This record gives sequence, C-alpha cells and structure tokens, in this order.
Amino acid sequence: MPKLLKQIQYFSKIAPNRSALCFGSDRITYGQLNDEINRLELQLTQIPKESFVGLIVQKPRMTMILYLALLKHDCVPCVIDIRWSQKQIDQIVAQYSIPYLINDDLEITATDELHNVLEWRRDLLHIGFTSGTTGLPKAYYRDERSWIASYEATETLMKDTVHTLIAPGPLSHSLSLFVCVFALYSGRSFIGQEQFDGWLLLEAIGQEPQDNASALFVVPTMLVACFDAHKAIQKLRYVFTTGDKLSDQVREKVYKYFPHALLIEFFGTSEASFISYNYHNEAPTASVGKPFPNVEIQLEQQDSQGIGQLNIRSDMTFSGYVLDEFSKNDWISVGDFASIDQQGYLYLHGRQHDRMIIGGRNVYPHEIENVAKAYPEIDEVVLLSEPHSKFGEIAVLLYVGKTKIAYKEMSAFFSKHLARYQIPSKIIKIQQMSYTQSGKIARNTMKQRYMKGDF
Repeated sequence: MPKLLKQIQYFSKIAPNRSALCFGSDRITYGQLNDEINRLELQLTQIPKESFVGLIVQKPRMTMILYLALLKHDCVPCVIDIRWSQKQIDQIVAQYSIPYLINDDLEITATDELHNVLEWRRDLLHIGFTSGTTGLPKAYYRDERSWIASYEATETLMKDTVHTLIAPGPLSHSLSLFVCVFALYSGRSFIGQEQFDGWLLLEAIGQEPQDNASALFVVPTMLVACFDAHKAIQKLRYVFTTGDKLSDQVREKVYKYFPHALLIEFFGTSEASFISYNYHNEAPTASVGKPFPNVEIQLEQQDSQGIGQLNIRSDMTFSGYVLDEFSKNDWISVGDFASIDQQGYLYLHGRQHDRMIIGGRNVYPHEIENVAKAYPEIDEVVLLSEPHSKFGEIAVLLYVGKTKIAYKEMSAFFSKHLARYQIPSKIIKIQQMSYTQSGKIARNTMKQRYMKGDF
C-alpha cells in the first residue's frame, strides 16, 4: 500500500474532523475521506488489479477520492484533463493503451486497448500528461518516492508551521495535484477550485480559522488575477509561484495584498519536479535562483558565454515517459538554454526551440522578456521571431499594458540593458495574450496569431 494511503488512515484516526479537502462548499474531513476511499474501492472490483485507469472526472473532490481508491485497489490512475477534446482523449487512450476509463457517475468502460504499452510498477502513483501545447500530450510515470523527496524539499522552505495548502488549478496539472497529495500526505488541509476564480479563492482563504497559516501555490497569471479582488489577506504565510518569473510590479503587489507572506519562486517542470528556487527575492533579478541541494546540473555544448543546454538529475524527477526507455540515473533534458554564475545562481536564456538567430547571433527571448518586464508600463510580454530576408529573422515584442509605448522610447530603455542585436525590431501593444491550459502564455499560438495578422 502506498505511504500516502497509510498517512490518510493515520490522520483519519488522530484527527478525523480535520478538513482534508475543500473545493468551494464541497468539504470533506479526514475521517470522511478514509471512509469514502474504502467505499469506492469496493465498487472497483470489476477492474483487475494492476490495471491503468483513465480518470475522466469533472468534480475535483471525486477525482481525488477515485485517485486514492484506485491506488488502494492496486491500480494506477491516469489523470486526464477533462478540457481536452473528445478526439484528443480518444487519441491518448489509443496511443497509451489505457484499458479502463471511469467518470463522475462511476461508470467503468473497458476500452479494448490490449497492447500493453503501459508498464506496471509497484511504486507508481499515477500517469501524468504534459500540457500538449506542441501536439498530443506525452504520458509519463510518477512514482511515490520522487514526490516524497519533493515534499521534503518543499518543507525545508516552510520554516513556520503551515496548516493549509492551496492550489486553485486543475488537478490534471502536476502543480495542483502535487500540492493536493502533499497536503494529504502531511495531514494538512487542502483548498482547491473546480474553476479558478481569484475573488472566490481569497474568500475561501479568509474563511479559514484565524490561527491557520496557509501556503498558496499558483502560476503568475493566477496570482495577478487574485490582485484584481483588491483584498488583503493576512493568513497567507507563503506564496509559491512557478511557470514564469514574476515582474517587479507583481512582486510589489504580493507584499501589498499578502503582507505577511514570504514569496518563493520555483523553477521546474512536470517531469523534473523542482529544480531551483528564489527565496524571498534573494536571487539576482534575472536568475531563477539556486538549484536545490539534491539537484545536479549539467550544461551541454556551452558557448563562449557559458550558456548551454540544461540537463538535470535528482531524486525528485519522474520515472520516464511511457513510450521511452528511462533510468533514474539518466540526465533529463529540460529544454532550456541556461548558465550558472560564480555564486551558483541559475539563469535561463530561453527554450531551445525558441532561440532566434539574428544576423548570425544567438538571441534568447527569455532574456529580452525579463528586461521588458521591468518597464513600468508593461504587464505581460512575449517575444516572437519573424522571417527576414537580410538578417534571417527579426524579433517582435508583443505586450499587454495600460498605454501604447513609442518604439523610440522603448528602444532607448532596451539599449541600457541589451546589445544592439537583441533589441526587438517591432514593439506592438495588444489587448490580451493567449494562454495554455496551465495558465502560461501560449507562445506558439501567439506566433500563429501574429503571422496571420491578428495584431
């Protein structure tokens, strides 16, 4: 039996009335959760043990109870994003040979997928899926040992007692699922949402008992949406963000609306878990912080500036993609160009597939976007490339902000921080970005829209 289930059983005995899961008005205690796991596990008898089961479930509470009941039944849940199209779901079921599906009504469907692509492993918690922004989502294995190592790494950053962990994103995304499982493993209360709403989220945090300190885990776009409620929350002790670096303006608002919170920015991926962290703005502005002590860093094919392809290895990483051979001793390619300074701080210079070559020089969008975020009139920014007959390609900056900025003014600002070849050739104000399902700016979609002439 996974340690997670043993922990839930333990807390159901010593603190049966403690809140375990809360999704709006839908709340369940540890005693009730343990009973529900046992009850639902009895309804899964038609599924053979050691099977993989796709969860196509709308309600987050039911998602988690089924997730746990399947683990107790010696099965592995495959956490499917219900916002995918039916065509995507059908393709994923076929590609990864998921033999059973289950929905909110506990209807179990045998899919007749008998190719045995999925590999049973005793320590598995679930099958997760990447966001799929560049094609069909990729399935990967997540084992319990790696997440326990990730819990321990997170605990070292929470120096004060925290009673409640909060993650308002969908449970099909690794961050929210991680935080939810982390809360249950450690006997804390978890607050999530069926659909993200910044105002309602702050209301839920405000209704927690007065002496309950909380930690919030969000992507930057969710954090910014919370500020729109213009509501200061005293109970937040920690704000963890991941997905993108925060601008100086957002950092200032964190301390305005969450005056007692410490801000911790994570850099990581679904597959690698946590890689580095910036604790309470200790890292240089352009850095993503220092790697965790249990993370090894390798920079491949470094150029003259020490920038290379980032590979990592740690005990927090996944157990491999479903269709690929993988060993825990393998290095994982993160997909970013990176460098490390003499103090050990890690810097990202852009995704490998986003790198531009302008007039024969390497240009990394991430570097330019970080500079642009420091400009007071810019709220969000993305840098794209456009083909050019003379230079091969040129850089185009799209931004969301309150006012239209003259190119001459912005160019003068950039010239103080960037080389001449790094300064964007075009700077365009737009109304709104497009986002991935996990809340990040959808760079590929934005480029397609730009090339179609949407802006």
